[in-house]
Amino acid sequence: MQRACMSALEQRDLSLIHYARRGAASLGALQRLGALAPAWLLTRPPGRPVRLQLEELADTLDGSREAREYELRARLVRSVTEGAYNKLRPPPESLADPSVDHVISARDAARLRGGGGIDAVLVLDPEPALLPRHALAEASAELRRLVAQRTQESINPCNRGSWHGFLPLDADKAARQGLGPSTLALLRKLGALPALVSRCGWGRPLVLPPAVQLGFYPGGSGARYSPHLDRNPGEVGLKREITFLLYLNVDWDTDRHGGCLRLHPPDRASGAPVDVAPLGGRVVVFQSGKRHTRAALRWNAAMTSLGASLPIGKQLHEVLPCDGADRLALTLWCEYE
Repeated sequence: MQRACMSALEQRDLSLIHYARRGAASLGALQRLGALAPAWLLTRPPGRPVRLQLEELADTLDGSREAREYELRARLVRSVTEGAYNKLRPPPESLADPSVDHVISARDAARLRGGGGIDAVLVLDPEPALLPRHALAEASAELRRLVAQRTQESINPCNRGSWHGFLPLDADKAARQGLGPSTLALLRKLGALPALVSRCGWGRPLVLPPAVQLGFYPGGSGARYSPHLDRNPGEVGLKREITFLLYLNVDWDTDRHGGCLRLHPPDRASGAPVDVAPLGGRVVVFQSGKRHTRAALRWNAAMTSLGASLPIGKQLHEVLPCDGADRLALTLWCEYE
């Protein structure tokens, strides 16, 4: 691939030089098209001899070709990787399950879609529950056993002390990994929730990820997750649109165990934060990110290059310190197409 990219750039550069030799008008056209790099060529004083400009152009192309080849190759790799990943992202309707139709109503979906601060966050305690109490306890126990085998301790300085791993959303893949019936049922029902939002209309197509995250905070460790957004400006290609949280903490006592999900308002003037206890079987849903115009995204990219950025995420939230029992949660990030 490296040789092919370099050859393509050499041919492209020869074509540029050939066109530029036609005279000053051709050089001006290339400048207006943005085909001349780097940008300082555009700031040189006008009226310089065409011969001098051609020499500068040739030197620039020769000197930058290696760096441009690396960038081109990286783009190709990202494109191929994203294409393969997209094949693993089915539409929400493919995992729809009538047994969870009662969990998110059309009114809930409209409130979520409105995105009006904390009021748009859905805190749901389904009745009937996604799983009976004994089945939820069984799934919770199995996932605790999996922590040592399939999770890694977080290296994120904002999330130290927690452990995270991934479980397949596809039922066949999950079954092949030897997961028990209660855990399989829980994954199936969690995977069916995005269809309840999608069928009410979202504004752009939604897709499911290939896996859900298992998050574990050891009891008594004080592990926490500092305030953060689920769609970070610095993460390239991040397409999280809606966050679905499912807690597996049977007999959770907030006063003794801590570990609440704290939801922050859009600004301090909007009111105080709201704490949500991670009770077993509880589902929390909120927007991971909001749409921006292309102009806003370009501005954000420019600000990021200067060490600043506009927030792309929607709901600022954190996990408070876990002072008592182990805290378990499954997270499904529904993505946009």
